[in-house]
Amino acid sequence: MGAKANSTRQAALQRSTVDSWLGTQPSPNTQAAYRSDLDAFGRWCTREGAVPLTADTATVVAFQVARAAAGDSDSTIRRRWSALSSFYEFALDRQLTSTNPTVGVVRPKVLAGDVSPTLELSAESVATARAAAAALDPRLDALVALIVSDGLKVVEALALDIGDVVSKRPATTITIRRRGEETRIVLDRETAKAVRRCIGARRSGPLFVSERSSPDGRQHRLTRFGADHLIRQLRNESAAAHVTANALRRFHINSRKLT
Repeated sequence: MGAKANSTRQAALQRSTVDSWLGTQPSPNTQAAYRSDLDAFGRWCTREGAVPLTADTATVVAFQVARAAAGDSDSTIRRRWSALSSFYEFALDRQLTSTNPTVGVVRPKVLAGDVSPTLELSAESVATARAAAAALDPRLDALVALIVSDGLKVVEALALDIGDVVSKRPATTITIRRRGEETRIVLDRETAKAVRRCIGARRSGPLFVSERSSPDGRQHRLTRFGADHLIRQLRNESAAAHVTANALRRFHINSRKLT
């Protein structure tokens, strides 16, 4: 009886977490696709005797292998990987799980000739988004600037500590980790200003911090879900309805091609 009651509670928690997470998604189409993905993963976990909310990396990998064997296309598997990653980041941010099991999982690569699902942003929409970011939150301002002007990936930006930022005239530099090596980047002048505003009076710790803190006052590093939540605010505040981290970085890459 105890095991059955626990199973019922787990199922209820899973459903409520999925519903809350889907409510953060930008459109009904995305919500429907992601719900289908989580339902498929949930059914597979049930057959395998696993609990979706506490699944480990091996379970996620086994699910990916099983779906590939069942004939799912690479694009479908990539979407399901993205859905699971976003879901676990949401659960992790709310302390409903201790890890994101999708971290380190290799998803299918985008093949040459594949149409990118990331919409292109115009220079005007990016300028509007940057102005909105500056008005909304110093963290959002710095994050958008690092992506658009300096080409950082979100995970690279979120991994930065205050100690990685060095402000010495005539330039401000940051040190990031790429492919296991340290890389020093000279920041765009406006990015440097945004990063300094983000740091404020702090002397140490993560560059990007969550709004929540530990009982002892210690600040947590901003998660990927938290960063996506910040960027999602730009869809309401700016004219660019499709502002995402991927779209912002694609704008940077395309801009570099034109110079």
